[in-house]
Amino acid sequence: MTIYRTLALVAAVLLAVVGCGDDTSTRTGDPGAPAAPARPPEFWSQSAATPEKQSAVAAATRQIDVCALLPRDTLDDLDLGDIRSVTVGLYSCRATLGAADDAATLTWHSTLLPTLTPHRGRSEQLGDVSALVVPGRDGDPRACGATARFPAGAAFYLDVSVPDRDSCAVADGLLPGMIERWRQSPTQGSSPDTPPTVLLGADPCAVRAKLTGTADTDERRLTQCLFRYRDETVTVVYDYRVPDQMRARSTEEKTDDRTVLRSTSLYDSSIPIYSTAVGPELPSGSTAFVSRVPAVEVTSATDDVARDVMSQVLTLFPR
Repeated sequence: MTIYRTLALVAAVLLAVVGCGDDTSTRTGDPGAPAAPARPPEFWSQSAATPEKQSAVAAATRQIDVCALLPRDTLDDLDLGDIRSVTVGLYSCRATLGAADDAATLTWHSTLLPTLTPHRGRSEQLGDVSALVVPGRDGDPRACGATARFPAGAAFYLDVSVPDRDSCAVADGLLPGMIERWRQSPTQGSSPDTPPTVLLGADPCAVRAKLTGTADTDERRLTQCLFRYRDETVTVVYDYRVPDQMRARSTEEKTDDRTVLRSTSLYDSSIPIYSTAVGPELPSGSTAFVSRVPAVEVTSATDDVARDVMSQVLTLFPR
């Protein structure tokens, strides 16, 4: 594959996963497997220097119910008004509080990050957790973003937007409690705001066990897996997607009697993208703005490889 096609493929993947929910019990893609036990608090303080340890951190991070990091009683204590809604993405949570015309919003999600390298904002240490707090553009006090990274490489990001309040002060007040709750590793389903789906806890790299001759790309992400297979770079993405957006610019195909949608990269029309829903629509009101479904997406350089991988991914989510 040419350098241009490789860059276009990566760009298409990044475009597809932008948004909340970028990346579950350790079910490794098998919805019927038992959940892994919660990790002890000290697990998050240990550096993950090997691929095996990094995979373990990613699996443990998928176990954490992100909505439980800011439970409703904590949101009530913020004195920002009544909770209007709590909505979710895959490994993300969004709370809206207060009057409709002057609402405060808090959005937070789990992720994996390298060592934080601040370019703006302020850095601090909260125990062994590195934190970076960045005010809104031009120092706007009504908006603030805060990142907390554990030595293991797991992290969470909190975005706060509060009218007529110092949003960074709100973030500062929330970070210690969120860090402590993270260390307790609340498992998926701990929060009543988190609807169960087949993707929660599922490892997007699980399909590699069903393929012969895959190779690492040394990238660890929560909701996607990049690997080499049959001399191509393959990307498997798990996410909650808007059905109408999935169908846009796509054609239907059948893979083992399952409906799969084929589209192409916006950057290179020769790069195929295959996607399909693997579960029912999330409950009404649980996702922001529009309804979404648990979906998987497979991208590669050729249809043959992408179809091959999608066929095996679908065996992880039997109907």
